Amino acid sequence: GIVTAEDGSGVSVTTKHASLAVSAEGLEIDLKGDLKKYGDQAKTGILWAKRIREISTNFAAGDIDKAFETIKEGIDDLIVGKTMYLYLVDELTGKPVEAKGWP
Repeated sequence: GIVTAEDGSGVSVTTKHASLAVSAEGLEIDLKGDLKKYGDQAKTGILWAKRIREISTNFAAGDIDKAFETIKEGIDDLIVGKTMYLYLVDELTGKPVEAKGWP
């Protein structure tokens, strides 16, 4: 059923397959059973969408070092046992974007 927090700070819905909670902090989804893996994939996608937004915002503001800090934070999530490389390329010059500690 649908439950509203007594203080009005949020709403939660629980079903056989999922629980949803909405508050000022955002939406939290908890899928059950076989659906759980899809929920985890969706959370990972949302996390990366937020990171890409943050990186883009920092690049647009000219704060390249802060953008690269966000990239550094996300690299650990990409490590899956194989060597992987990420290069940001300036579309105008075709050259790699450079910042402190990066190529």
